[in-house]
Amino acid sequence: MDLTLDTTQTLLRDSVRAYLEAELPFERIRALEREGRSDDVLWKALCAQGWLGVPLPETWGGGGASLVEAGLVLEELAKRAAIVPAAEVLACLLALARAGDPESAAALARDALAGSAVPVPACLEPGGDPRRLDLAPRGGLLHGEKRFVDYAESATHHLVSARDGGEPALFLVARDATISRRPLRAIGRTPQAHVRYAGSRATRVGGAGACRELGLLSRLFAAVQCLGAAQAALDQTVRYASVRVQFGRAIGSFQAVKHHAANMAMRVEASRFLVYEALAAHSRGEATPRRIALAKASASRTAPEVTLLAHQIHGGNGVIEENDLYFFTLRGKDRSLAWGSTEECLAEACEGLERPRDWLHGA
Repeated sequence: MDLTLDTTQTLLRDSVRAYLEAELPFERIRALEREGRSDDVLWKALCAQGWLGVPLPETWGGGGASLVEAGLVLEELAKRAAIVPAAEVLACLLALARAGDPESAAALARDALAGSAVPVPACLEPGGDPRRLDLAPRGGLLHGEKRFVDYAESATHHLVSARDGGEPALFLVARDATISRRPLRAIGRTPQAHVRYAGSRATRVGGAGACRELGLLSRLFAAVQCLGAAQAALDQTVRYASVRVQFGRAIGSFQAVKHHAANMAMRVEASRFLVYEALAAHSRGEATPRRIALAKASASRTAPEVTLLAHQIHGGNGVIEENDLYFFTLRGKDRSLAWGSTEECLAEACEGLERPRDWLHGA
């Protein structure tokens, strides 16, 4: 895949980047972290500017672009440590657009683009395996719980995975008094909660295909967020190494620091290729779950490794939270675990492969 952006993609990326740099100071993000809430001001701007709808069908009021353009928007948000449910909402809407009920998807998408609906995925049950579903609606009502639901507090709807006749399915649940939420202190300092449904009315909006699509898109978008955190840490570290002076010269001129920076850059570019190749392939309907798992495995490994090297180059200055580096360390680690860690994704990618043969003993 050629990673060179065309004119439209470059304009989109630069527009989002310029807006975030001008309108989203890191001090506001620190305040949001302390309050444990999402950025309502930025969310309204994303909807008003049309950036949220970039990959959605034009008949819904979207831009009709590919997942690559969606990735560009999400990466810029991750590079600014923005606290908005863009990845979650897009995963829900695109999963329904690709494999869900068209009428429900269109209505939800129009409300989301207008800023009045915020659907988020709710897929993980207490067992910890997203493929194992014990939750099943009875009489159209849902009883049970989901773990680690991102932005559950600010969501207007939950897109819940559950069993329907023994098969996985997606159910849309509007937030009301039957839903209770227990906020969590997540690694990434973004809003997250355990959610309990006590007779919540659930509308079926997709079958097994939609359920699978939601998982794949969520995994892809989490990989993009890992990539954004790693790229931001790399950029900040290169700037710091060029101005931090020791022994009468910038530390970036020392060979050991150059080696670290080169290793960081190689990890980021390798992951960028895999992630954007997977985004492009999935847009064309050609990506396999194995390819997406490998892209996420690479990004999940890259984010912690790159941010760790960034801290080594920053030294003591990188430990204090007055330094913006901690945003990307924490967000990168959080997203590296979300929707499949490196080990989990590699294990999935290896499923079905032929076991190695013991040639010595003839087994």
